[in-house]
This record gives sequence, structure tokens and C-alpha cells, in this order.
Amino acid sequence: MAYGARVRRLLGTYGLDKHGIDAADVEQEVRIRLWHAIERDRSGAFHASYVQRVVATTVIDALRRAEVRAAEPLPEEDDERVDFGRDGPVGPDRSAGDSERMRGLKQCLEGLPERRRLAVELQLQGFSLQEIADLAGIASVEAARKLVSRGMEELKARLRELGYGDFED
Repeated sequence: MAYGARVRRLLGTYGLDKHGIDAADVEQEVRIRLWHAIERDRSGAFHASYVQRVVATTVIDALRRAEVRAAEPLPEEDDERVDFGRDGPVGPDRSAGDSERMRGLKQCLEGLPERRRLAVELQLQGFSLQEIADLAGIASVEAARKLVSRGMEELKARLRELGYGDFED
């Protein structure tokens, strides 16, 4: 990359190490972004201001990711009590109950029509509506939303029938 030294120099001005960010990782991300830009525009002649803007936006993204990742350190003392919640530690009875509930959930999921089942399973795994639409071959995000919504309602109804309680929306 013709701008390698310039990119490294620009990254050095941001003091990324103070935020726990590896400048080499950010440099690699900058290079990837510039490479994608070159693929889009084959002339490949970028002004220094464009490279500077790419570096700045990449640094901002890295700082935002670092803020999200920030976590509290674990306590230093091993003597602290462990809170298992109101139900206490997981024992054989609770474990067996959890297994039974999972079988019930699986049974209810299998009873859904295939398109709804796939959409609901992807939703339960944390996929976004756009990702669900892409993975399931659904025409639009709105269609995916409707499949998920109707599938979840049907799943809740089936779970209620098995006695697994009420569900909040």
C-alpha cells in the first residue's frame, strides 16, 4: 500500500493504546476498507484526505467497539459468595426439568409449518430480520417479520397448551 507509512503515522496520533486498542488491528481494518474502495473504483488514485477520512472513521468504529466491550473486572477475592439466584444451584431435579422443557419446546417447534419454524429458530438464535430473510430465502424483511411474529404466537400457544405458562410480549 502506497499510504502505509502515512496510515501508521495517523494512527499513532490517536493514542489507541490508552483505550486498549491494538493499532495494528485498526491498521489492518483501514487496509481492508481501502482495498474494498479500490475494488469499487478501479482507478485506485485516492487523495490523502480520503485516506485520512478512512483512518478517522475506522478509529471511531474501534473506539465504539472498545466501549461496548468494556466490562467490570472480576473480584480479586475468592471468598465472595456465589449467587445462584432464587432457585439455588443447578441440581439433578432442576436439570431434569430443564431437559423436559427443552423437549417440549422442540416438540412445539416441530409442529410449526416449515417456513415459520425456520424463521422462529433463526430468531431464537439471535439473527436479525434481514439475516433471517437472507438465510431463509424470504423475499423481504417485512415477510420475515410476519413469519417470525406469527410463528412465535403459534409457538407460545402450543407451549401454553403444554402448561409452560404465560408469556410476555
